[in-house]
Amino acid sequence: MSREKTLVKKTIIYAIGNFSSKILAYVMVLVYTYFIDQKEMGYYDLILTTVSLVQPIIIFQMNDGVYRFLVEGVNKEGVLSTGFRFLCCTTVVAEICLLIFSTIHYLEYTGLIALYLASTMIYLYFQDSIRGLGDSKLYAFCGVFNSVCMLICEVIGLVGLKLGVAALLASKTIANIACIILLFIKEEQLRCVWKNKFDRTVFRTLFHYSAPLVPNTICWWIVNSSDRYIILFFLGAAYNGLFSVAYKFPTILTTVTSIFYLAWQESAIKEYNSPNRNVFFSNIFRKYYILLFSICICAIPATKIVIELFVSIEYKTAWIYTGFLYLGAVFSALSSFLGMGYQISQETKRSVMTTVLAALINAAVNLGAIHFIGLQAASLSTFVSYLFLFIVRIQHTKRYFILKVNWGQFIWLTILNILLIATVIFTDSLLLSLGLCIAGGAYLFWLNQELIAPVVNTVLKRFKLK
Repeated sequence: MSREKTLVKKTIIYAIGNFSSKILAYVMVLVYTYFIDQKEMGYYDLILTTVSLVQPIIIFQMNDGVYRFLVEGVNKEGVLSTGFRFLCCTTVVAEICLLIFSTIHYLEYTGLIALYLASTMIYLYFQDSIRGLGDSKLYAFCGVFNSVCMLICEVIGLVGLKLGVAALLASKTIANIACIILLFIKEEQLRCVWKNKFDRTVFRTLFHYSAPLVPNTICWWIVNSSDRYIILFFLGAAYNGLFSVAYKFPTILTTVTSIFYLAWQESAIKEYNSPNRNVFFSNIFRKYYILLFSICICAIPATKIVIELFVSIEYKTAWIYTGFLYLGAVFSALSSFLGMGYQISQETKRSVMTTVLAALINAAVNLGAIHFIGLQAASLSTFVSYLFLFIVRIQHTKRYFILKVNWGQFIWLTILNILLIATVIFTDSLLLSLGLCIAGGAYLFWLNQELIAPVVNTVLKRFKLK
């Protein structure tokens, strides 16, 4: 099987596991708007944002180190058990800190937050362990199982019992715990986490690889999520709820990128030392950015239509802030692609500088513009910071691999998206948005013929055989 086909196969498998949960989040946001007001939505979003901040500190990015060395087949049992025992210790410390904080400062839903935090850490660790062990099908199934569990619990708690934010936190926790139990039962190698002792030599290896990723991940968090705290301070919790809804719509794009990244991470590690690496990487990068930009072209006008027609009136203006968030998601994905060089070469320290600078730019643009353009500053700062990160990393990446890029096409697609954002914002016609969406769909199919044609031909052949 060729490298491209292997990458496509892995992407499809990971899509099964991730697409369900991501699309569920995309659809359920429409439901949230009818059962949770802006202020509650803002508080719920802050909980998730804060958990995502402390996550790399608690897990110390050991999950990335574990995955990296499991792929290479290095002392699997020692890696799994050492990483897990370290995670258990840091999680206990985190729970104690949360308890102390809640006694000093009142925190609503403290118990649910504590359970959600612990279950998220363990589930994330088991997920990356499964990927590292090569059981991508179990990983995919677990993603679907998690989505189904969460959906059932959310419908019961939110729609039936009307528990609001408590229902959302409980649903996520229950789904995580169910998946942890499932993975522990189905994957025999995971059971060694209890049997094997803590290996100091293995820990030092994991720590050397993972430690530089912690500040790097925190900086990614600053770029992605610090906007919530700036919005809360300058504009209030209600605006944070509005931005939270706007931020969830680019999920359809981040779904594609997160699925691809999982498959690409494994392929890139294995193909890094191949003689025609640069050709392979360049080909994948070209197809990747064309797909992302073209999806963005369709999604910008489509989001306006969806929010205007299906979202509660309290959140009707959320579409205004989605355009630059979509573009930010594109350049975030491309920056992650380029950042693979740091991981493959195990030079993870070099990635920190680029994300630190991007984080500073994000905060500076946000703080400088929020008084003039309000909530739009959060969207614009996200785009600008990721654009800067991409520009820096495209230079850094020459140390690891050389990409041949059609910059004329790349710049044109970027400008086209910016013009589309302006058109949608400054015109108040849903009919025009519908027309732009249809034209964008046609353009998407034309640009991605190399990807779409083989799939269509395969489907037609199988249909003829039947």
